[in-house]
Amino acid sequence: MMKINRRHSALDPLSMLIRVVNLLCWLLFFIALGVFHYGRPEIDYGVLRHMDIAIRSEWLDGTQPFLYLLLLGCALLSITAFYLLKRRSRRQGDHRGYNLVSVLAFSVGLLLLITL
Repeated sequence: MMKINRRHSALDPLSMLIRVVNLLCWLLFFIALGVFHYGRPEIDYGVLRHMDIAIRSEWLDGTQPFLYLLLLGCALLSITAFYLLKRRSRRQGDHRGYNLVSVLAFSVGLLLLITL
């Protein structure tokens, strides 16, 4: 049996950095989703009004600025990782970074949802 020598089997430091930054982007985004879920104003359902349950109509104190920072950090990290990925790519068919584009779109979309 012939052994095939593969040059691309080991990860270089830049590729490892891109993976770590990508993982940090997604981690920040999921933390931001949790902050958004628990900090946003509650939805006023008719059942809650009928049962006289208090409904919070404002953001929890300090969660909205923290959410802005998390989402901006996520967007900036994903742009940085996308730049590093494009810089590292040698061929046009190399990794396109769909997950980086999607986390960037999700974080910018959530920022727009909060701001508007």
